[in-house]
Amino acid sequence: MASDIPTTASSHPNDPIPSEPRDVPQLPHAHSQPEQTSPRSSGESMLWSGHSSDSDVPLTPNTEFQLDEVVDKLQDLPTAAVTFTEQGAARPRRASTTLISDNPTDIRRILGDTETATKLISQCCGGGCCLLKTLAPDTTSPNFEPVVIPDNRAFRSLNLQIGPLGLDSELTDTIALPPVNMSFEPIPASASKHVSVVHKEPPKYVQPHPPYDVYSAPLYGARELTKPGAEKRTFHFDLDVTDYPDEGGVDFKVGGAIGICPPNSTEIVDELFDVLCIPKFVRDKPVTLKTSTGRWPTIWGDDKPRELVTTRRELLTWCADIQSHPPTKQLLRIMAEYADAPNERKILFYLASAQGQAAFCDLRTTSHITIAQLLSAFPSSKPPLPALLSILNQLMPRFYSLSNDPHVSSARPGLPGDRRLIEMAVTVHETPDWHTDGGMRTGVGSGFMERIAQAFTNAENEGIDPRVILDIRVPMFRGLMSNPLSRQFGGEGPMVLIGAGVGMAPFRGFILNRLKNANCANKIWLIQGVRDAMLDEIYSGELGDHEQEIKKVVQSRKFRAGQSEAKYVQDEVKVQADIVWFVVNALDGRIFVCGSSKGMGEGVESALVSVAMQKGNLSEAEANEFWAKKKEDGQYIAVRVLHLSPVFTCLLVLGNLVMSFI
Repeated sequence: MASDIPTTASSHPNDPIPSEPRDVPQLPHAHSQPEQTSPRSSGESMLWSGHSSDSDVPLTPNTEFQLDEVVDKLQDLPTAAVTFTEQGAARPRRASTTLISDNPTDIRRILGDTETATKLISQCCGGGCCLLKTLAPDTTSPNFEPVVIPDNRAFRSLNLQIGPLGLDSELTDTIALPPVNMSFEPIPASASKHVSVVHKEPPKYVQPHPPYDVYSAPLYGARELTKPGAEKRTFHFDLDVTDYPDEGGVDFKVGGAIGICPPNSTEIVDELFDVLCIPKFVRDKPVTLKTSTGRWPTIWGDDKPRELVTTRRELLTWCADIQSHPPTKQLLRIMAEYADAPNERKILFYLASAQGQAAFCDLRTTSHITIAQLLSAFPSSKPPLPALLSILNQLMPRFYSLSNDPHVSSARPGLPGDRRLIEMAVTVHETPDWHTDGGMRTGVGSGFMERIAQAFTNAENEGIDPRVILDIRVPMFRGLMSNPLSRQFGGEGPMVLIGAGVGMAPFRGFILNRLKNANCANKIWLIQGVRDAMLDEIYSGELGDHEQEIKKVVQSRKFRAGQSEAKYVQDEVKVQADIVWFVVNALDGRIFVCGSSKGMGEGVESALVSVAMQKGNLSEAEANEFWAKKKEDGQYIAVRVLHLSPVFTCLLVLGNLVMSFI
């Protein structure tokens, strides 16, 4: 396992005590800078300090369990590799997802003995249990009347495998019709006129953590970091937070994260209105929304009845997630209730029954399906909007790490007055669009950020100042200022930073901070993974004068003649084994990994184990124990980026957790 680690003079047994490699470039130390306070930091220095306390920062969102702990437990569970056709032959799932087995012990091990949790997880277990009640009607019977499959593009895009289903086929264990917990009523005559700013900012009732509102930060700058031809587009944003409201003296920190509240695009909202046949004059008409229970339409408000004035467009734009969650049986059951065509009604009831569980599992594990797409597939179904809103997932914020030290950004040349900026990078996430062959649509958060970036840059290209003329704003709030990177990137010991793609973004702020202020600036090593350095490398040339000495860029794309195999971040980790071994054993030395838990994260962890085996003369078990202890001591910090899956969707429902659909 460790045979591909380079053997040098610092390797065991030649030098069993880790020492700094002799060929490491020695960069000049930066002069210490006096601490400066920002215009509104309540005396707190924006320079990084290792003495921050978690008690000083808002823990938004306030969840009931720790995500890292749940993810670690999820990864220990079996992975469902195959499902079955109706004939019993094995075939792979269309989507690559990590799913929980149908073993009740596994479910209880994560979520406890809760009936609700068991039901949520068992909706899509991937282990074949969905075939226990597979429908097998007698197709030879003279009374058998097969269901006619809807002939439209939207239905074909679902790739449903219905099988021999008849109009009289008996279905069991069909989910009950969900209750409608909201209604629309006319606004009182005495109520003040409702002025909607739906296309500019979210309604006031969309609160992140009361009594604070979502802050509409002016967009100060936007630019594309990747070049034309890159497989994934990444944009950089400068947000002006000069007037961000004071929240108990807690300020933005290097390594922190902010919550962005993105709206659904106008096109997707109008498409849903059209499919539901809601007249245009009704869409923006003020109404009184009454809810009987729940937090909706706030973000993390109290669970209580509500009565407020709004519009249907505001609710669909800012409050309901209509494109990033897989369909639920509650949604299919409501659609079945209001479907007029017998064949569509039967198929929808089938998907909400025990007999249709296999087809339902496939529907949930395929590409993300919009609500408008599902309704277009069954055009006779026109459920009332209150019934839909009662069961749709809430549109939640997307969290993005800061890619700067807010103090350094505020002091940069050319920034007028006492403006304060925070910076971040967003990679655009795309999935196939059912409307056209080969067409793509973007995620909610990344699509919104791309649209405003394009509007900003287009105005600049036309000689217009977008800050003055367009006044583009980003709904945001101060979020996870106490995330692992923000908490643990302290001290002045040596560091190795390992990231791939946009995972490199939070490291930028740390590096700029240390290169500017620390007395050990030359003790940073950055290993960055990209597909193609000419197209995908972000923040190239923006890490100071000594960028080339501290950074190693690893390209995975096979584009050079004679290149036999792709190279990944974990390969460079092994090449830099001497540095890794020196840093992790040095006083206050730390290894940071930021990226996907699958693929890159697993590869890097395996490479680190190989390094410990070779450099420390350890067995594989001892090497794993070594890194586990380093993680406990805060010297090995891995921040994981998750992808939405059926299991993660269940966790979202249970814990109100949000990760960026990017």
